[in-house]
Amino acid sequence: MDSSSQAKSGEVSSHISIILVTLAQLIFFTWFHKYIAWNTTEPDGSVTRLSMLTDDYFIWLPIMITGSVIVIVTSIAMIAYKNYRFRKTAEISFNIIGVIISVSLVCIFPFDFSVIPNATAVNVVPIAVRIFFILLPVFYFVTGIIMYLRLKKKLAVQDLD
Repeated sequence: MDSSSQAKSGEVSSHISIILVTLAQLIFFTWFHKYIAWNTTEPDGSVTRLSMLTDDYFIWLPIMITGSVIVIVTSIAMIAYKNYRFRKTAEISFNIIGVIISVSLVCIFPFDFSVIPNATAVNVVPIAVRIFFILLPVFYFVTGIIMYLRLKKKLAVQDLD
C-alpha cells in the first residue's frame, strides 16, 4: 500500500471514529443521562440514584443533539467528498460546534452536586467541573484558530503555485 492510499484510509478511519464517538455521546446524553447521578446503597440493599442533573439539562440537550447530528452528517459527507478545502472547513466547523455546545453548558450549568454526601466534595466538585467546562471551549477555540491559520497558509501557498 503506497503512502497516498494509507493517508486516504487513515482519513476515512478518522471520520468513522468521529462518527462512532459522536454517536456514542449522542446515545449516552440522550438516553442514559439518568446515570449522571450519585448512587447510595440503602440498609435493605436497594440502591437509590440521586440525579446530579437539574431540569436545565433538558434546555442544553437539543443544542448537543443538533451539534452531534451536524458532526455525524458532515463526517459522512467528508468520506464521500474528498476535497481538501471542504474537509478542513468541516473540521474547523467541528471546533466551532464544540465551542457552542460547551459554552452553552457552562452558561446553563445543569448540575446539582448537593446530593454528594461529602461536604468537602460538594464545595470542590462544582468548581473543578466549572473550570473544566470553561477550559473546554478555550481548547476548541484555540484548535479551531490554529486549523484556520494552517488552512489559510496552505491555500495561500497553493494560489502562488
